[in-house]
Amino acid sequence: MKQRSNTTIPDLTDPLGEALHLLRLNGTFYCRSELTAPWGVELPPFEGRMMFHVVTAGECWLEVEGEAPHLLRQGSLALVPHGNGHIIRSQPTDKTVPLFDIPVERVSDRYEIMRHGGNGELTHLTCGVVRFDHVAGQQLIGHLPKVLLIDTWADEEGSWLHSTLRFIAQEAKELRPGGETVITHLADILIIQAIRSWLDASPEANQGWLAALRDRHVGKAARCNPP
Repeated sequence: MKQRSNTTIPDLTDPLGEALHLLRLNGTFYCRSELTAPWGVELPPFEGRMMFHVVTAGECWLEVEGEAPHLLRQGSLALVPHGNGHIIRSQPTDKTVPLFDIPVERVSDRYEIMRHGGNGELTHLTCGVVRFDHVAGQQLIGHLPKVLLIDTWADEEGSWLHSTLRFIAQEAKELRPGGETVITHLADILIIQAIRSWLDASPEANQGWLAALRDRHVGKAARCNPP
């Protein structure tokens, strides 16, 4: 029988895909919020972290300094990639309360439930704080805008998003063996899908370093040598 020769794994020809592959999360934490109008929450900066919010029922406003307010409706996914402090509230004029002044129900070390607000319309939010440890992932995150909003999910994608969030919530609540690993991988997928959607749709993603990553000939060098 002829012996096979040694084989090598070929270099990736998709540097942008490789950078997305290296978006590996660490330190994922989730909060499911049940908020009744009027309400407002002021989130502090989380240096070196990405925050995200998914509206699973109702709507709210997201405000980040230097950006126009963003209306988040049911099915919206918003990333705040650079850990900037920001505000979420039922209406732009509603008063806010600092995040850590609001009582929560601690379900596990990585999952909590917040109930806050008045007696008005209900909004459900799932929020998360994550960290990226790999250098290439950090480089990519550094080129994202202050707010990355995905609110054009097709019905099929929206169903997948909500199913993923329910799975995350269940795993975080029960914390079965391997549950934290499952949660982290699901968050990887959730955030990478949002970034892919932004890369496909945003003119900003076709400029500078991100545009160079799309070129198979210069992309590898661009990934290793960001501006």
